[in-house]
Amino acid sequence: MVYWLKHLPWLKSMLSKISLFQNDRNWQQIRGQVFDLIEHDHQQGAAQNTQLVRRLESRLAEHFDRKYCVTMASCTDALVVAMQVLGLPRRSWVGVSNYTFTASAHAIARAGYVPVPIDTGTDYCIDVDRITGVKAVLAVDMFGNMCNWTALDQLKIPVINDAAQSLESHDGHSWSAKNGVIACVSFSPSKTVSSWGSGGALLTDDASIADLARRLRLHGKIANDAEAIAPGMNSMMSNFEAACVWAGLDHSETWQQRRVEIAKYLTQSSQYKSAIDLSLHRHTHQKQVFQSNCRDQVLEQFKSANIDCAVHYRMLIEDEGIYNQSNHVPVSTQLSKISFTVPNQHTLTDQEVERIAKELR
Repeated sequence: MVYWLKHLPWLKSMLSKISLFQNDRNWQQIRGQVFDLIEHDHQQGAAQNTQLVRRLESRLAEHFDRKYCVTMASCTDALVVAMQVLGLPRRSWVGVSNYTFTASAHAIARAGYVPVPIDTGTDYCIDVDRITGVKAVLAVDMFGNMCNWTALDQLKIPVINDAAQSLESHDGHSWSAKNGVIACVSFSPSKTVSSWGSGGALLTDDASIADLARRLRLHGKIANDAEAIAPGMNSMMSNFEAACVWAGLDHSETWQQRRVEIAKYLTQSSQYKSAIDLSLHRHTHQKQVFQSNCRDQVLEQFKSANIDCAVHYRMLIEDEGIYNQSNHVPVSTQLSKISFTVPNQHTLTDQEVERIAKELR
């Protein structure tokens, strides 16, 4: 009896659920700093378009070596605006990686264009050689892996970068968000730097694009009492969300290094092939994805061990009835059948990492 009481905390930790994301732990690390950051603006009754938001835009632009940054309420809104400012003829065909969350295709459709699913390579990124007959491309740096941007730049058509999952990815030449005529980043709760609500940003080197984007995020106006130039949206980042992103950026170097350590250990421990491109100069490790031809068995195994194990994504763009064009997409289709995601957040304890590694062996 004494033995069981002595080891009860250890046994309890071994039985406790390991979530895919530990946002509660993350909040404890930034809580004090966030409240300090928002105090002045909140006392002045300022909630949106505050000095802190503008400082954050400048910080993001400088960090990613971009001239302009426009924050928005979500990365999806940023993608919609990015597509709108291209000014393509209505119903233009726009290529999009078939292996991505539906939001990427939705952004194209909401801008009035037709999403055309394009197959990927084995790295989950768009296969440039398969891009034909489109007026523009929305490429996705999936799971933090980076597209072949040299080849994409040679297409001589506008390319938008959905960098929602690649905030810290760098190929040795540039950050992910430096690529594309416009890049869009995400600060949703599942991302490595979270706004604790929603939030995103559009980054570009084109002054006219940045000016139009600022108007489109506020009903097509530069200010409430100005004349609208287009039927824009209401997509402003709040002061609180900006403070959370600011604090997260202060910690991002340390957090990212912890994820790198976890990812390397899990990859070395795993019998399953990793989907993450570890050859990148820096990798976000926003999701730690592996592959198995017996994925259902793996999912059940993790469930029995009380560890979250997810599938990103079962449904691809071609699988959505509203976007299905019966394209030839064998690589991305196969990847969707074998890929699974395990926890790898910086907030994991060493003991929890070992529990995950055990199930991968």
